[in-house]
Amino acid sequence: MKFYDDDNEEDEFTEEEISLAKGFCEACDKGIPTAYSEDEYDIIISNLMFSQKGDYLKKAIDRAQHDFPDDPGFVIWKMRYLIWNDQRRDAQQYMLKTLRHFPASAELYEEIAFIAYTFHLNINVGDLVQKAIDIEPSSNAYYILTNLYLDKGNVEKAFESFKEAYRYDNSILESIDMLILSHNDNKSVRFQADLQFSQLLCQEFPLNKPIWMNTGVLLALNDQHQEALQAFEFADAIESDSMGLYAIAKEHFMLQNFYKTIDCCWRIQKSEKLTTHVLLGKAFKELKLFDEALQQLLIADEKDPEFPFVFSEIVDVLRLMGRIEEIPKFVNRYYETQQLSLEKLEWVLDCLRADKQKDAFLHLCRSAEKQFETPLDYCAWLTEYCYLVHCQDIAIKILEENYTDLPDDELYEHLGYFLALSYIADGKPKIGLQHLQNALILNQDGIRSDFLDLDTDMLYTLYPEIYMMVSPYSDHLPDIHNN
Repeated sequence: MKFYDDDNEEDEFTEEEISLAKGFCEACDKGIPTAYSEDEYDIIISNLMFSQKGDYLKKAIDRAQHDFPDDPGFVIWKMRYLIWNDQRRDAQQYMLKTLRHFPASAELYEEIAFIAYTFHLNINVGDLVQKAIDIEPSSNAYYILTNLYLDKGNVEKAFESFKEAYRYDNSILESIDMLILSHNDNKSVRFQADLQFSQLLCQEFPLNKPIWMNTGVLLALNDQHQEALQAFEFADAIESDSMGLYAIAKEHFMLQNFYKTIDCCWRIQKSEKLTTHVLLGKAFKELKLFDEALQQLLIADEKDPEFPFVFSEIVDVLRLMGRIEEIPKFVNRYYETQQLSLEKLEWVLDCLRADKQKDAFLHLCRSAEKQFETPLDYCAWLTEYCYLVHCQDIAIKILEENYTDLPDDELYEHLGYFLALSYIADGKPKIGLQHLQNALILNQDGIRSDFLDLDTDMLYTLYPEIYMMVSPYSDHLPDIHNN
């Protein structure tokens, strides 16, 4: 049994406290009656919550509430447990019941308000917060009130509430990013309020670097890149570090100041950050310094092939350099070490097709078989993809050269459908209809849904013979007589 112990670098428990929680669980297993003080129950419940021991946690909370029915702390633990256990409706009903029957306390009002706000429960949060403040003002209550005002776009009142929260506990400034960086939709009322609020914070705390960094992030998300750059530069002037320099480099890139982007990246001394190599590669690419771009991107790819955008950037640089023949080789490297997503594969194929690189396109289509568990899965994908991008000749070539003679009964039964669709879409209906007829004879289970799904209502209209062939096999065909 794993407990929340000193293997965790964020450990908050002593050996005695961990032992206390273990003793409770062992007593539960053996059915031994136990008695604990309020403080001991709190330690046990805290440990079990962090250790995610749900069954023991529920028992500890139930026993604590039984032994100390008037302690609001265990009522709060019960609410947290219900939310943690994804019982939101039960949690809401329990909170409403608690508000009706439990003695009023600022702690209880605050906790219910916080949970209801965080998990969007149907409870009047503003009313609870005000009741908590009336009983005993606190940083937590004013923090929740700040959120409520920001949600409504009332920046002035939000700022007044935050200053009250700061007055009661100035450490709240350390978690300011959780308040203002949780909404990324720059069209929303909350985002715009967060941005204005953050700018007010810069005026109130002009030498606080994290506030300037947060403001820069919001400005960048709002497409105000020049203003974001100024905010990041001010933060860097307060205290320079690699994070600030990278933010400056990224804004220079967005403003198309590519040489300044490169300069900032080089200033990040001995950086092992993948983001720096990627940004350098992108800046070099924009300056048409493709050798340098490829060098930086390959460094990033070697460190983490799954890092976002590295794959597509390398393919794009190879295209721009005219080294098309290297793209299939680069893609094939992925097959040797990991699974390449179909999204990435099809993106590369689309690039090659757009560049009219037919040989490279054909080569990569062939090698894509490694992506699939069975030849049947591969042939189905190949047919569909080539059909959608109007490269049926490629599908026909690969299917006929590589798969017509495979000793695979399942593939053999369905191959006719793939060839039929490809030939008909390629403007060779007679050959396609012959393959379709053969497939219908061989496949006792009926027609593949692949053939029915891919714009075949159009094919039925152009070639009524197809409709006559497949109609006995499906109840989901369009009525071509009404077309």
